[in-house]
Amino acid sequence: MLITRARLARLGSVASTQVLVQAIGFLAGIVLVRHMAQAEYGYYTLAVSMVSIAIILSDLGLATAVMAIGGAVASERKTLGRLIVDADKVHRRLTWVSLVVLVPCFAFLLARQHAPLWQVAVLTLVIVVTAVFTARGGMALSIARVLGHLGVQQKLDLGINLAKLGLLMVAVFVALDAIIACLVNLAAAAVYALVLRRYLKQQLDLPPAPPGEHKPALERHVRRQAPNSIYFVLSSQLALWLIGVFGSAERVAEAGALGRLAALFTVITAVSASLVLPYFARRDSAAELAAGFAGVNLFYGMLLMLLVAAGMLMPQPILWVLGGHYAGLHDELVWMLLASALTAWGGAIYTIGCARGWVMPGWLGISTGMLATVVAAALVDVSTVRGSFMINASTGLVSTVVALGYFSTQLRRHALGATPARATP
Repeated sequence: MLITRARLARLGSVASTQVLVQAIGFLAGIVLVRHMAQAEYGYYTLAVSMVSIAIILSDLGLATAVMAIGGAVASERKTLGRLIVDADKVHRRLTWVSLVVLVPCFAFLLARQHAPLWQVAVLTLVIVVTAVFTARGGMALSIARVLGHLGVQQKLDLGINLAKLGLLMVAVFVALDAIIACLVNLAAAAVYALVLRRYLKQQLDLPPAPPGEHKPALERHVRRQAPNSIYFVLSSQLALWLIGVFGSAERVAEAGALGRLAALFTVITAVSASLVLPYFARRDSAAELAAGFAGVNLFYGMLLMLLVAAGMLMPQPILWVLGGHYAGLHDELVWMLLASALTAWGGAIYTIGCARGWVMPGWLGISTGMLATVVAAALVDVSTVRGSFMINASTGLVSTVVALGYFSTQLRRHALGATPARATP
């Protein structure tokens, strides 16, 4: 049976903790928006964007490969230990390659915003170290989720976000700029990664050297998913980059400030990664998979309608949270909510498929998404915040429709026995 009391209780526990965690994170973000100069917040927005890109490019589907493989051997601690050591080796190589590509891009964008040279150098160094720690923590988190050890994640999330909020509150009365805010993020990422990996060492039998038995499967999965991951990260950040190149630091700050209001989607993504993805990774019953898929789509469809209606009917109370600098962004708010909901919806369907090893062919997602992006960019002003969110909404809509179609096709084939119970990563 898909829904049981135990599952509902577990979902409620995880969701309530994530709501609290994200509420704390939201408050920390509002502290930054309200107390940081607009130009500095623009630099900070670009820095956070680059860290996010580095994490995705250093992963390229590796975390979902770990979940797909680990889900089948969740009770075998030695096998999981060998898996994470093999994944670490692949991950280190991907991380450094991604940073070599991204560091010059970040320096260029900051220079375009007339940031001082010393600030460009310091921020670049900080985001490199932050990206390394965050990526390693994310890999360890995949194994913790396979094990079903959600408690350690919840405690870490809660403690670290409280500490971040406290540090930022202190910084408001001392000094708060892009560098200080990025250093706080670096400290949080380092603590998260080190504590989580130490915990896993106590739970698993980690070999001293990578045995290599899982390396071919991991690399095969990465090669299959890399085109989609690269496209996703480029398309999701393209609009912000266009503002960074053709607009001003203040416009970048406006886009970043509105992005703070999308904290709800962070809660949903965290709950999905903790409960929904492992559910799809471990189940083989076509009926259970179909019911779960229908439930996910119903949820996102209702959420999209509710949020867009709220943005249209009462924009002023929502924008009040961000402060006076951003009070006039009414149209931009609606487009941001629409773009965020569509992106989250399409991303959820895509990652659910990846958790089962059903990776969408790169040509399908990339060709349709690029077409949507090019058409939208030709029709809007790419230097404005409104234009950037319109591009994201167009791309998100097409990506969601394509992901729905692909997953539905795979689900039907699975029900008819035309595909293996679990595709080989």
